[in-house]
Amino acid sequence: MELIDNKGNRNQSYPVITQTKPEIVQLIDAVNQTNLENSIRYMQGFIRRANSPAALTVQNWLIDNFESYGYEDISIHYFNYYSQQLDAGNVVVVKKGTEFPDEYILITSHYDHPDGPGADDNASGTSGVLECARLLKDFPTKRSIMFVPFNAEEYWMVGSLPFAKKCAAEHMNIIAHFNMDMLGWFPPDSANTIMASGYSYISKALFEYYQQTANTYIPSIPTIRLSAGDSYGGDHMPFNMYEYPSLYIGDIEYHDQHPCYHKPCDTIGTYQVGDTCGVNRLDLVRAFAQSVLASAAELANAWLPPQNLSACSGIDNITVGWDNDGESSSYKIYRNDMFLEETTDHFYIDHNVVKGSKYEYYVIAVHATTAQESAPSNKDKVTFVAPLQLPYFNDFSVNKYGFEQSDWVMRNMLNKPSLCNTAKSDKVPDNYLSIAELDWFSIPEDVKNITIHFKWCGNLIGIWDNTGMFFEVTNDRKTWHKLAYLTGNIPTWKNYEISLNEYINNDFVQLRFRLESSGSQNYTYTKIGYITDVKIDTGSVGIRINEPISYLSSFNFTPNPASSFINITTDQNEPYQIAIYDMRGKAVFSQEHFHDGALGVAHLPKGTYFIVASVKQHRVARKLVIR
Repeated sequence: MELIDNKGNRNQSYPVITQTKPEIVQLIDAVNQTNLENSIRYMQGFIRRANSPAALTVQNWLIDNFESYGYEDISIHYFNYYSQQLDAGNVVVVKKGTEFPDEYILITSHYDHPDGPGADDNASGTSGVLECARLLKDFPTKRSIMFVPFNAEEYWMVGSLPFAKKCAAEHMNIIAHFNMDMLGWFPPDSANTIMASGYSYISKALFEYYQQTANTYIPSIPTIRLSAGDSYGGDHMPFNMYEYPSLYIGDIEYHDQHPCYHKPCDTIGTYQVGDTCGVNRLDLVRAFAQSVLASAAELANAWLPPQNLSACSGIDNITVGWDNDGESSSYKIYRNDMFLEETTDHFYIDHNVVKGSKYEYYVIAVHATTAQESAPSNKDKVTFVAPLQLPYFNDFSVNKYGFEQSDWVMRNMLNKPSLCNTAKSDKVPDNYLSIAELDWFSIPEDVKNITIHFKWCGNLIGIWDNTGMFFEVTNDRKTWHKLAYLTGNIPTWKNYEISLNEYINNDFVQLRFRLESSGSQNYTYTKIGYITDVKIDTGSVGIRINEPISYLSSFNFTPNPASSFINITTDQNEPYQIAIYDMRGKAVFSQEHFHDGALGVAHLPKGTYFIVASVKQHRVARKLVIR
């Protein structure tokens, strides 16, 4: 799996909406129920399988609609379904912001449906995207808004997944993603109408903003959180995988009661007992569209709270820093909910701290023109500790010194051989997050090589490859860079050796293990994992062994042990790099532009080596024995 970092959006914070704005009231009042109905009726006339001519017809119809609204920045993002490139792709429409064009709000849906008219699933959500796009076209916005009807959601989000991956790889700054999916059915015998939304752990702040905004502008139909916590399927999920705040917007709170889900009766009907149809509440479709429209319009022009606050321990202080927003004149710093000081800087050094104590920091900005105070920034909690002394080792058999304890990584490791075979089989709870942080340390500039070693075992299997446990590093506590992904059913201890040479000559380095799950407990198959024998060694070079990397998923060679040559095979059609390292981490052989085939090794002394194949900065290593 390719490990992609992003711009730290899990720290995103949002404004507080307590009253309506006349221009936004006017905007949402213009949501036209007839337009929504006409769009649904058109799409329900096609069985829109992702790889069918009907999907291409609907894709082109969507483009025609966006063009009729006056949009010019329209493109198609194509992708493969397994080995087949689909004729119909993701329709991508961009409205550029005037002041912060690189900050994006996404409004999305999926337009495909495999086995019926699909009026509710998901012509209803797509009609909402079209109506939002129509009304926002000439509405002034400081931030950019992107409208994306995805294809192939019904093939398990294979259209939105590569698009979200592309956004993350390009470090696209997505501050909010609203995904509309199934907006138009409600139990006819229910007394009180509600609108529901699902969110993963990293999207909690976005949901609170959306709920508050929706309930402010559309108080007649309350917005709640799905009782299941999140929808296990939907185009919001790939964005959560890459740590973008993303919501499922759609009333599947009563999904189990839906009489026409993926059936021929998923068409527009009427709101009465006994009427079997997929869309029975066009007024509910309209209310969902209004909620998303109000939330996007507010956010597109909002003065955001201070972003990306982080707190880092030092030798005798804690340094708190945050981003400069260009609109604030000063910032009020809070520690453990107590006001400390007001400053015009974008950092604060707290000297009044005690070793071993925990502190939680946040700031509130003061607007330069209005003197209004912003909503709080994100919060960062840190324990003030002295730096670790290198080299470092911890097998957790005596104490946990050097780690902020989680509920899974710190175990009595004296019984190591049998522990993994008896790992817990309990499911991880809904929207679960557990983090074990290693205390911070510095890496002096005279260090030549530095490696972290650890052992891991357990069973971490989720419905998504990117849900599970990551090993990460940071030098500012804003962005945590992914170094390894720990997954699969590993019944015995597996060794990891990872180089930290990139962070040499850095005054602040921190490492952590992060175990996270997203979605309803019924669909989360992640089990437990264990860590032991954590060692930081300043005398060797770490090589990732057997790392699952998407760009180089197959790398093998025979014979092993070898004496004169080995025959290498991969899944690569293009040339790649081959290198051989001795056990001290010294490169003894390297060749660029290697193709599958024979490689001579007779010149190497007898012994054990690592052979590494690299492509596009991704690599996989195997042990090689020469005799």
